[in-house]
Amino acid sequence: MVNVLLKDPTIGSFMPAQKVAARAGVHPSTASRLARKLGFDTYSAMREALEFEQDASARVRKRIESAAGRSLLESVVAGEMAALSRLMAQVSPEQIAAATNSLRRASRIIVIGESHAGSLAELFARRLKRSGYLATGLAHADWQAADELISLTQKDLVFGMIFRHDSPGVVRALTLAAERGAGTILLTDRAVAAAATTTITARRGEPGEFHSLTVPMAICNTLVLELSRVDRGRSMEALAQLEDLRLSFENAGAPRKRRITAVE
Repeated sequence: MVNVLLKDPTIGSFMPAQKVAARAGVHPSTASRLARKLGFDTYSAMREALEFEQDASARVRKRIESAAGRSLLESVVAGEMAALSRLMAQVSPEQIAAATNSLRRASRIIVIGESHAGSLAELFARRLKRSGYLATGLAHADWQAADELISLTQKDLVFGMIFRHDSPGVVRALTLAAERGAGTILLTDRAVAAAATTTITARRGEPGEFHSLTVPMAICNTLVLELSRVDRGRSMEALAQLEDLRLSFENAGAPRKRRITAVE
């Protein structure tokens, strides 16, 4: 079985244990025993680790192959719809409520993510700001992150995002928050990730395929909407003020109409 996995690592990340065992000509239980010998609790955990090790070319290749008989657009849309349809089975109302309550009560919210999670971290922080919350988005664990994290207190909250690969910077930020007594929330697509007070885990698509930010973005949008439902008008008032401010800027920049005097 080891020879089969070494010959083509994509097999271990894409195929279930039964199929891999059949290809190797061994009993399916061999897959579980091999996983435990390698330090994993189950074969599923080992397969997930192998999946995350696949490079981008392998994931794109699988997406293209899975689109056989359909256009790539149809394949991508179908994949996103399937991933979204599984959200209800992976994320409970209690998790959403717990995360919402922590966000609502925090004096300051630091949203941090690295790599492609960084863009969503900044977008989510911007949405929170517009809803009247003091939020900062960090796309890198660097000196700027240190500037924000150094003043963490028990009243603050760190919202971490970890997708696909390990993220030492986000893990460090969550650890520091816990040490300071601040709240912690983790949004991830990994079964094994950093500890947080509230962890929301949701897969972003089929194992080994090209994944987008559609699923975590849907969760972030849900949290923003849930805040507006439970924060007693705080979000609604802030959004109204934002619109008034936006209009005032537009009016200030509009060219003034020339007055016509009686002499003219």
